[in-house]
Amino acid sequence: MRARYLFATLLLTVFILNCKSTDALTIHYTDQNNNHYTINSGRLKYDPVTDKESSSGTYSGGKPAEIALKKTDFRQISELAEKIMIASEGKNSKREMLTSILTISGKNKTTSAILRKSEDRSRLESLLQRLRQ
Repeated sequence: MRARYLFATLLLTVFILNCKSTDALTIHYTDQNNNHYTINSGRLKYDPVTDKESSSGTYSGGKPAEIALKKTDFRQISELAEKIMIASEGKNSKREMLTSILTISGKNKTTSAILRKSEDRSRLESLLQRLRQ
């Protein structure tokens, strides 16, 4: 019985620490077209590329957007971003065409990665696009 209480206490502690740590996270994501997302526990901000800024001179990322995020949506984004970051650590040091940039900033640490196309990157982009609409 005592072991159950100890386990429950440890589990609750980990859960609380995880909740607090995601509140301090800021995620920056720049897609392959240089549209930029800034995500934190309360909001998602989308800064699109204009046609004048795009490499083709004709592509536009659409309209800027800023939306309030539910905690569950932020948790989903942050967990996926962490997964992508771990999988991509140290693989790319130079940005090439069709790559994107992911930066995760916490209270005392910032990590960045240049990302090639992957299933998880596509999932992140789909999630961000769905939330901003």
